[in-house]
Amino acid sequence: MKTAKKLPFLLTIIAAVVVFSTVVPATFALSDIEPPRTNRPFEQKREIVQEKRQDFRENAATKQAQVRQKTVDKIKTVFLRILKRLNAAFARLDKIAEKITHRIDKLKEKGVDTSLAEAKLAAAQDKKEAAKTAIDDAAAKIDAIDSSTSTVRDAVQAAKDAVRSAKKALFDYHKALVEAIRELKAAASLKEGASNEQ
Repeated sequence: MKTAKKLPFLLTIIAAVVVFSTVVPATFALSDIEPPRTNRPFEQKREIVQEKRQDFRENAATKQAQVRQKTVDKIKTVFLRILKRLNAAFARLDKIAEKITHRIDKLKEKGVDTSLAEAKLAAAQDKKEAAKTAIDDAAAKIDAIDSSTSTVRDAVQAAKDAVRSAKKALFDYHKALVEAIRELKAAASLKEGASNEQ
């Protein structure tokens, strides 16, 4: 009986030894293993995010450059169309100048004094040369706009300045032709008035 009383006590000791022997080596075994670093995955994620941001910035920059280039190209085409209209107006004014020259010749044959009209026409011819060079300069400036390097604002400003100067020179040419026509009409009316008096 003495052993029966000691048996539960022995069983608890054996169970404690078994549990202790399995827990203690496991504890030492867990302490020998290096814990995983939590910073490494975070750093990798940070690098991935930074790479994505850099790719996004590069894509945005290329897209912006493409949009800027398209816009500058559109601006160039619009201003080239304006120059085409200015060239057409210049051609029409040239035809008017030729008609004035023919009219001066006809009136000279009739004996009309057209010296003032000829002087105004000579001044108009000077304005014609100025208008032609202004239109050519404007075309050169618009062609010189580089769509890959210039900004939209710079392109618009350069084109506006070029077209503005060409337009002003064309208007000056037109005014000079109008003055020549006035003098021509005045000379013709003087001749008609003189012939009516006789």
